[in-house]
Amino acid sequence: MSDDFDKGGPDFSETPEVADKPKSKGGGKAILGLLKWIAIGLGAVIFIIVIVVVTVSLLNRQAKPMTTVPTSEEYQRATPIWATFTAIDQITTSTIDKEPWSVMIKLNLAYDPADKEIQTELTSRKYQIQDALRNFFSMKSIQALMPDEERVLKEELREMLNRILTKPGIKDIYFQTFSRNQL
Repeated sequence: MSDDFDKGGPDFSETPEVADKPKSKGGGKAILGLLKWIAIGLGAVIFIIVIVVVTVSLLNRQAKPMTTVPTSEEYQRATPIWATFTAIDQITTSTIDKEPWSVMIKLNLAYDPADKEIQTELTSRKYQIQDALRNFFSMKSIQALMPDEERVLKEELREMLNRILTKPGIKDIYFQTFSRNQL
């Protein structure tokens, strides 16, 4: 052990040299600056994403588009081709007016050709339908039976006849003959 001392081993008599503090090279400031710019970039990206999501959700929330496409029957290009039930006899009746008018109607009922049950039901209810039609026209005034009211009249007829049937199968009414004569 004494040999270590002689050979220049640890010398406890001398005061140890104070270790110099390493000079800071600004590495911490550089990392903080870098982190600051990364945070600013992430904040900007998140802000843009939030703006886009809010804008898209507001635009998609609109219930109606700015321009609507007309879907009523008046604006359809072509009416569908329906099968027709033509077995209903001509109906002759008088109106409910004080001075009654004689009305003669021959009409055909349009139905979906894919519906095979409706034709059978129309055939079995032929006389019931004829009676309902005669009663319908006899309860109307001549004003309600004029040509300018024909669209409303067809709609009323279609609704009435569909109530008679087990399922609503009448799609349209076609007047073959519709004459009005004052008595």
